[in-house]
Amino acid sequence: MTKQRNIVDRMIGLEEKREFREFEDRAKNLGPDYYKDYCELKKYVWISGASKWSDFKFIFNQLLDLLEEAKGQKRKLIDLIGTDVAAFIDEMIDDKGWEKKQKVKLNRAVKK
Repeated sequence: MTKQRNIVDRMIGLEEKREFREFEDRAKNLGPDYYKDYCELKKYVWISGASKWSDFKFIFNQLLDLLEEAKGQKRKLIDLIGTDVAAFIDEMIDDKGWEKKQKVKLNRAVKK
């Protein structure tokens, strides 16, 4: 059963702020080098075109998982995702984006 959010919570985004703070705490626990990477990735994600918090949440969670994996293996992030980090994030955003879903829906409808 999902928890009902009151109108004030929804209007000012209390749940989203709490979730974002949790992402930030996870990132800070990575150590300075990985945290620096996270900050750069975060800047790019904010300006990249994702429009819903659920998309941001998915992307941040995946990026933090990758950074935690890289730290656990004592590797750099680019060792896991490749040197074109922007293209990697663009692909994540494209897969979650509303526009792509609508394009696929349109293409399916027109092909019928």
